Amino acid sequence: MLSMKKNQGFSLIEVLVTIVLTTVGILGMVALQVKSISYTQDTIQREAAISAADELVEIMRTYRDELYENIPPSDLKAADVKGSYGEFYSQLKSSSALYADKKAAFTESDCPSTGTAQTVKAVAGCWLQKQERVLPDFKVERLCPSVSADDCTDNFKGSSLLLDLSWSSRDQSCGVGGDSATCHYSVRVEL
Repeated sequence: MLSMKKNQGFSLIEVLVTIVLTTVGILGMVALQVKSISYTQDTIQREAAISAADELVEIMRTYRDELYENIPPSDLKAADVKGSYGEFYSQLKSSSALYADKKAAFTESDCPSTGTAQTVKAVAGCWLQKQERVLPDFKVERLCPSVSADDCTDNFKGSSLLLDLSWSSRDQSCGVGGDSATCHYSVRVEL
């Protein structure tokens, strides 16, 4: 009787299937890593925009005399106004050294090249220069008194501002569908 020997080992087809499955797995991991880097960059830029907005709000709070109408409440007597109440900040001006016509009224050229910035416009100009180094194509799109979350109003009698910042995204990951090259960060703050 003739005995047949069993072949042991892998056939060429099995090896090819293993290589294809391994390649698909590795390519999936590479694609995941590329997306992860993109999302990390987007997060870093958004954090920088949030920090920039916070810095500008603090500048505005520091120089509030240039932004507010100093009108005491109507129910105070004239004697009380001159008393220990201090300054009254009841409403934002319709335009100021920082904003006019629903836009920022300062540019990076307002920052003095030598010495220290002394005016609110100079401080804001230096702030803008700093942000342009951090975020590509950084702009203050809107800066205005605001009655609601996405509205600039000419006749607003309050103390809240709308601040809308924009910058460019390298991988067009901004916008509702994630297909815009311009990213925005909007915040409405109570000064």
